[in-house]
Amino acid sequence: MARPSVTAERREEILDAFAHCVARDGVEGASLQQVADAAGLARALLRHHLGNREDMILALAERFCRQSLEEMDELIALLPKKKRLEKLIAVLFTAAYASSNQELQVAGALVNAAASRPVLKKMLRRWYDGFEDLVAEELRTAYPAAKPAAVAEVATAIVGMAFSVDSLTPLGKVDDIFRRSGRAALRVAATLES
Repeated sequence: MARPSVTAERREEILDAFAHCVARDGVEGASLQQVADAAGLARALLRHHLGNREDMILALAERFCRQSLEEMDELIALLPKKKRLEKLIAVLFTAAYASSNQELQVAGALVNAAASRPVLKKMLRRWYDGFEDLVAEELRTAYPAAKPAAVAEVATAIVGMAFSVDSLTPLGKVDDIFRRSGRAALRVAATLES
């Protein structure tokens, strides 16, 4: 019997190591040798399993985007039938729900790296738009008479607030900031009633 391929497993190990290095040193600062050391593999195996450095960056971004949107889809699926928007905002603006420090650092590093990488920029823009679309859909459900342009503006504001407050998590003691931001997000959403 043939031995099963370990490529998928190795790929995930390398991406985990790369994420760790990117979170610590940024996309440009994470060397392939650091990634190989963190993965416990020979550097040549990085290319074998993931390709060159740019391929690795795109693979990390693809995994980050996919996992992030899957988590958001799971959250949306768990929302109650009543007061869905209020519950979504409560969760988005809860320090306990905030991304891990590593996820925040990887997200920030990927966004910074996108400035000089058109493919990465396009990928991250689709990720952001997908996140915003999920929030906009909940706004449309809560405020069916609201104008589409107003819904889009409020969705942008709420997502921007959520990402901004999430980025403060590494500072610690952010519960009050999250609570106030959540209340502000509800106030912004309530503008759709008028």
